[in-house]
Amino acid sequence: MTNDKIFDAWINPLAFLDVDEPWAEIGKAQPKLDAVVGFLCAPGVPADLDSLVSRYKEISTEPVRLFAAPAEPQILEKLVWPLRYAKGSYVIGNYLAVISLCGMVAEMVAMLAWQIGEPRLRGEPMTEEDEKDLLGSTFERLGQDRRVRVLSAYGIIDADMKVHFDTIRNIRRRYLHLWSQDHSSLAEDARAGFHAGVSLVTSIIGQNISEGKIRLTQQMVRYLERKGLCKPIDPEAV
Repeated sequence: MTNDKIFDAWINPLAFLDVDEPWAEIGKAQPKLDAVVGFLCAPGVPADLDSLVSRYKEISTEPVRLFAAPAEPQILEKLVWPLRYAKGSYVIGNYLAVISLCGMVAEMVAMLAWQIGEPRLRGEPMTEEDEKDLLGSTFERLGQDRRVRVLSAYGIIDADMKVHFDTIRNIRRRYLHLWSQDHSSLAEDARAGFHAGVSLVTSIIGQNISEGKIRLTQQMVRYLERKGLCKPIDPEAV
């Protein structure tokens, strides 16, 4: 009599066999594009063109659109491109990456909001030492929940932005920190997190369209002016 047992297993779950050695040596040919797309897609998620396009359309239903973003390196690297990566992750069925990236975007928006909100103490711009004395650490080092509460208390963000921050944080906490969270609503929650992330970025930048122009928030205009990226229009150049 034996005590051996059997179990179901996924063999080589991390391997792309068309590329990995020694399996790739057998055929020698370069993998085809559809094989690469199939590897990039989440296991069990259809990788055909119609399915990819369908998922793109599913995620592209945000209530507000990011029509334009200032071409300032940090804004692009920390806000805009991560949202684009999140959208691409949804297309390939990597819903956890969507949630993770939108959590990053929310944290970056909070820190940018504090910076451009220009908080003051005793009528003077707040220094990092002031932040440590008042908050217990610099704003950047606070946890996200505390950051959002501080931003709200200072009136730097409105009620709608606070809801978006809370939405992303609650979704992120469930999926990225709790073993007990099942994935039955993962795609739906990924969409909700992405839409909240887009709303935060549009709020901090400003997307008010008037007379064919996109009007940024005044705080964002001052931020870009300090970076030398926002200048008065030269009448002679118009």
